Amino acid sequence: MKDERQEEKNQVDKIPALNMIFENLISDASELVKDLYWGVKTYLFFGLISFLFGVQTIINNIDSLQSHLYIPLFVGGALIFSGLVQIITYFRLSRKYSKLFKIQDELKKP
Repeated sequence: MKDERQEEKNQVDKIPALNMIFENLISDASELVKDLYWGVKTYLFFGLISFLFGVQTIINNIDSLQSHLYIPLFVGGALIFSGLVQIITYFRLSRKYSKLFKIQDELKKP
């Protein structure tokens, strides 16, 4: 019984802090969505750059692969892998937040 009252008191004490957080979110919602939009876009940009650098690393070091020097292959593979992970993350996040992005676009229209 005492534990339940303590838990209830803790929950009640959190309400003013949560209200302040939500008020800030509401007042900055437009900026938050804009920052989120560009943050998601950077996943695609840097994913493509990493992927292309990985491909370039492997292509430029094809001769060293024939000499059994596999470090460039490892570096290129790591870059390609990280680029693909970032690109997949971009598509996952853009799908997840697509409703927010559509609402933001509708609000921008006059």
